[in-house]
Amino acid sequence: MQLSSIRSFNAVTPTTPAAKPEVAQEVEFSYNSQDRLVMDPGTTVLKGVEAGPKSERFIMKGTSLKPNTDGDYVFDAKDPRSTSAVAFSAAQKTLETFEEAYGGKVDWAFRRPQMGVYPDHQDRPMLNAYYSRNDGSVNFFHDTDKVTGTLIQSGSSGDVVSHEVGHAILDGLRPGYLAAWNSDTGGFHESFADSMAILMGTQDEAVVAMVVEQNGGDLSKPSVLSGVAEELGRGINNATGTNRTGGDYLRQAVNNFKWADPRTLPERGGPDQLGHEAHDFSRLWTGAFYEVLTQINQEKMDSGIPPQEAIRQTGQEGIRMLANLVREAPKGQFTYRQMAETFIKSDEKHNGGQQAARIREVFTNRQILAPSLYANDTEDAVPPSETFRLVQTTLRGGGFGQFEGAVVKTPVDEAFPLGKDVETENRTRADIRRLIDAGRILMTTPGQRVETKDLFDAQGRPYVGVVTWENGQMNIERVPIIS
Repeated sequence: MQLSSIRSFNAVTPTTPAAKPEVAQEVEFSYNSQDRLVMDPGTTVLKGVEAGPKSERFIMKGTSLKPNTDGDYVFDAKDPRSTSAVAFSAAQKTLETFEEAYGGKVDWAFRRPQMGVYPDHQDRPMLNAYYSRNDGSVNFFHDTDKVTGTLIQSGSSGDVVSHEVGHAILDGLRPGYLAAWNSDTGGFHESFADSMAILMGTQDEAVVAMVVEQNGGDLSKPSVLSGVAEELGRGINNATGTNRTGGDYLRQAVNNFKWADPRTLPERGGPDQLGHEAHDFSRLWTGAFYEVLTQINQEKMDSGIPPQEAIRQTGQEGIRMLANLVREAPKGQFTYRQMAETFIKSDEKHNGGQQAARIREVFTNRQILAPSLYANDTEDAVPPSETFRLVQTTLRGGGFGQFEGAVVKTPVDEAFPLGKDVETENRTRADIRRLIDAGRILMTTPGQRVETKDLFDAQGRPYVGVVTWENGQMNIERVPIIS
């Protein structure tokens, strides 16, 4: 497999839209914005679908799913075909929901019109899922719960599917993020994906009804909405024999995390402690974003809007806020503080500043923003650069072992400076050193052929970086896979 070089990330040429399917039509699909641990699938109607199934933006891969005798793709939850139908429908709905809020088409970073949906890789049992830019696909897997004996299929969870499609959406709009090395950029990528999963739940009547039953619409209390990927999370906890995630979920948006320098954190924290690993560190941003949504929702209920309608409206506003944030977001590597500043200014620019004070307060309380920030600030938002440049760093100075002398490149948006180049280089060395210590960089030899399966460790996690070689020079590039 040839890795996508970061040299090509600056200019992502829009893809040519696929020709409209000749027999495209409205078709009913099994759909579940949550997963089977929470509820059985319902149904949804997709437009523009033809046999395969495939649409203008997605195509089923790894299996051929035929419609039932009614001509639709609705199957009983215990029918193996249900997973394929849910994976396809959740992918399509997630993209459509975001594009409606964004106000335009999101071109995939891999420059092909259709993204592959692999509902279940039968040959690779593991409790995971991932988006791959190189393969232009979202990929799902299965394994057996070690305690209950239940078959867990990540493709049957709309939570998980929306998360992976969320990665693909953000990669299409900000491809430079998959060339960045710091915890903040990686953490935001994971948080964006989790936020898409959560927001899709706010638009599902069955989920919202369950939330209201659980907490009366008070989103500050945990519910099926705030817990992401329940079945997968429980399966991981049962496989490890520990309460690794903090409950029957993979991550929980209702949390009290405050900012801490990633350099001071372990790779993995725990239910109540942050770590510098991207999924782990993402919980801080997700918690802050969800807290903003919680306050918006409470304000709506206090004004007399019924809880279910308040949650639906809050979700719609949250999707627009996320879309507006990405419009103004840096093109290259950034800090949480820079993204929080951008969040405030994006609301001022696109939403009349209706939520700016709330965002400022929440992110200040989370210590992502300094208390004095914006006290007398009246400056307009600084637009992101049209492109970014790459700051080259050579790994020297000890602590790099077999990776000593490797060249690493970091994307920098000039509109969001991270200091002088020498400061960026020093930070990159520190980031790479932590990744090396955690075993997250894959070593290769000159001429070695690297396939997709080689980019995963023994636990099924994709490596963060991989060594490539050019004319005898060792380079470390980001692995273009994110789970």
